[in-house]
Amino acid sequence: MECENNNTVLVSIIMPTYNQAEYINAAIDSVLAQSYQKFELIVIDNYSEDLTWDAVQSYNDPRIKCLKFDNKGVIAAARNFGVNHSTGSVLAFLDSDDIWLPEMLNTQLNLLSDEFSIVSSSFDPIGNTTVCRHHLNYINEKSVKIFYYEDIINANPIMTSSVILYKSNFERSGGFDESLKFRFIEDWDLWLRLAVHKKVLVNGAKLLQYRISYKTDRDLRDVKIRRLLIMKKNFDLNYIDESTYKSVQGNCYVDIGKAHLDVNDRIGIKYYFKGLFLARGIHNKSRAGAGLALFYTPLFLRKFLLKCFYTLI
Repeated sequence: MECENNNTVLVSIIMPTYNQAEYINAAIDSVLAQSYQKFELIVIDNYSEDLTWDAVQSYNDPRIKCLKFDNKGVIAAARNFGVNHSTGSVLAFLDSDDIWLPEMLNTQLNLLSDEFSIVSSSFDPIGNTTVCRHHLNYINEKSVKIFYYEDIINANPIMTSSVILYKSNFERSGGFDESLKFRFIEDWDLWLRLAVHKKVLVNGAKLLQYRISYKTDRDLRDVKIRRLLIMKKNFDLNYIDESTYKSVQGNCYVDIGKAHLDVNDRIGIKYYFKGLFLARGIHNKSRAGAGLALFYTPLFLRKFLLKCFYTLI
């Protein structure tokens, strides 16, 4: 065990924020309401232009640390900064627009051991739930599921706001990659580096309320394309062989095609074709074939089919 007793460890909760005055009180209140009370909450404010800083300062609790840090638009830098100012032996991450259920820390600490690099949980979506209808919902709410590196290289099953891990594992991994090329996917990159050495545990219990909103600074086509850089990084690190590299590229191509299909960008056709030939498994090949067919389907009918079969396509 990394820690002598998970019932007595100090948990450092890292909360980056920027212009979240509307939601941050609910996030902080959910931390203060935890049944496990031995924690420090480190809020890293990227010089918000609204009343976020005032909202954080309104709490009179010595466990809450308020730091200002210019992350230059890279949330990975803010999280690393928070970890560098933490004193706990266990780390947890919570975004400032998400909410924990009261048993979040206690439940996850009881599952954390040296056998696992990460313990995560499932979630209930809040906010604009039409934007995202997938992720961990296939995990039974009353079960836990073990993931290996080979699983996570194909898809990221881990919600950052539900993660707890030993600080020593985080530090050995090198933390979040602050390169701009991994912006918005820096979490998946870190989970893979951690999963190379140890298993990952995902608790099916929905201990997190995850806020889903339309991000005006994100073009999902670009985000999905840059996922190919994660595959290249893992190949260059010799974590995957050439055959696996090609197949996971193929899976990425299918997801890239879907991002283009959602905005009727016909460039997605070429990505679907690449995915059809390279992707591994009947599911991803079927998705590529369905996506290609949808590009040649009248738009009004396509929207109906996408709505009906969103999680399959």
